Amino acid sequence: MKYPGQPKDAPGWYRDRGPSHIEAEFSKELNDLANAIESEQWFGDKEKHGRYRVDFILRDARLIIELDGHAYHSTPEQLEKDAVRQRYLSRAGYTVIRFTGREINRNAKACVDEVRTIYKERMQREPANYRALYIDYRFFYQESAKALRFFKTLHPGRELSFEPIENVIPHAIEWLHEKSFVTAFIFHLPEDEHEVQHLDGQCFEYEKGEVRINTMSEEWYSLELGEHMVSFAHLFDQFLVVADDPVYVEPLLTVLPKEKTVENFGGHDFSYIANGKLLRRGNDETRYVGTDLVNVKWQDIWYVIGSAMGLSLYEM
Repeated sequence: MKYPGQPKDAPGWYRDRGPSHIEAEFSKELNDLANAIESEQWFGDKEKHGRYRVDFILRDARLIIELDGHAYHSTPEQLEKDAVRQRYLSRAGYTVIRFTGREINRNAKACVDEVRTIYKERMQREPANYRALYIDYRFFYQESAKALRFFKTLHPGRELSFEPIENVIPHAIEWLHEKSFVTAFIFHLPEDEHEVQHLDGQCFEYEKGEVRINTMSEEWYSLELGEHMVSFAHLFDQFLVVADDPVYVEPLLTVLPKEKTVENFGGHDFSYIANGKLLRRGNDETRYVGTDLVNVKWQDIWYVIGSAMGLSLYEM
């Protein structure tokens, strides 16, 4: 599995070296955090016996704390490995907080206090459900171009322009009737990297919460999106997908409930597949016709794009 993300037990070959000096100093100041925090936890695939060992983890808030000793983390090679490691952990939906050995030695209590503040803030905003927002960037870009041309013909006097993905995301969440505490994964072709690379690892706060963004550059990005969704399914409760391609049918149905949910509205029963929502083309254009994804709640992506451009519902 390419995207293991579940913390695992230590591999059989691993021998606990005991806490380092800075880990010991950090641990001394934990106090009320001691029961919530765990040390020496492994992230990785069971068959691969764990990929990375993290220094400390707060699972309920999805926070990882890494302490970087100078001797081990100062070489160019190790700095590169740390960057790869950071991206890996972030793409598992965790926030990584890093402290240098110098910071710990100077004031370990201040470092723990900073973690405590972030932890409390995260827990106060703890959502009932963890949401993953998967975005097929080429689909988004193409639909944005089409929608822009259409809306310009409707409103020739309006100054409408292409809105970048980070401006559209809060509108997407609003139209899907969700709170914006989500982890977003933007899958794109390598030639589109210059358009989204600046968003990788960014966290944007909106009125209803926050969105943490990861960008994934892959030649076969649509296949990678599906694999990532299935591999990390255990970390999320709801799946929001901005795409309209049959390639996503199998992975999305894999992570969604097998049985439909039935709700009554106005005396009529309606059945749908829960825990998923789609931003796609309309019913006359969607490529999901003939699949069970037509039973997933959805919105037309043009409404979201138009809303981001400043248009009201009545102007679309």
